[in-house]
Amino acid sequence: MTDFETQSQYEHQTQEQQFAALNATTSLETLYKLLYSTQRPNGSVEQSLKDQGAVIRNSTIHPPTSDLSSSLRIRPVDLALAERGLDHFHAITEDYFHVPIPEVFNWNEVAELLGAEEEGDWYIVAFRSVRKVDADAKALYDADHLAHTEALESGGLLKYWYGSLNEKRECLASCIWSSRDFARQATKKPYHLLAMSLASRMYESYTLERWSLVKNKGETVFHLTQL
Repeated sequence: MTDFETQSQYEHQTQEQQFAALNATTSLETLYKLLYSTQRPNGSVEQSLKDQGAVIRNSTIHPPTSDLSSSLRIRPVDLALAERGLDHFHAITEDYFHVPIPEVFNWNEVAELLGAEEEGDWYIVAFRSVRKVDADAKALYDADHLAHTEALESGGLLKYWYGSLNEKRECLASCIWSSRDFARQATKKPYHLLAMSLASRMYESYTLERWSLVKNKGETVFHLTQL
């Protein structure tokens, strides 16, 4: 089923039908099943988690070539990263909440797929959170979905990855941006501000991490540095 077909089904459901079976501890990934069908690499940690009933959000955003002429420019290397590498991006550990970002994902595999001839730098934002027991899952879903849609329209978002909530209500979400300027532009948008305003009410704790992602020409590895 395509994303469009899934979304069409969602839009024709009533709000009561959509959320009747959900409660405050329902994982955000379960909510995303209402909107998205997601492909995961066979044999990966994500496939194993899927087999256990978890739902991982792992979406590559292919920037339109028209953005090449925008004030914040999508570069050819961004398109190459999205088209060659990020479709194969996935977690390599189930304990991603507690593991440093360089050890969570298959970075070097993605770098090899991008190719030795390419070089570039990107900006990563990682959000680690512990959800409150009585958190309003529907409000979190609504705010996240609106902020995600807004970020897509704002431009520069290449990858959105959201892990499954664990038994301690811990979770990791991560975004790969074309540049820090694109990310900053998105944080000023109203739905992003709305989503952030929910944080103190919905989470026991949360942290934001910012990383640079660099690939040098002639190499098939990424260099990650926490900012």
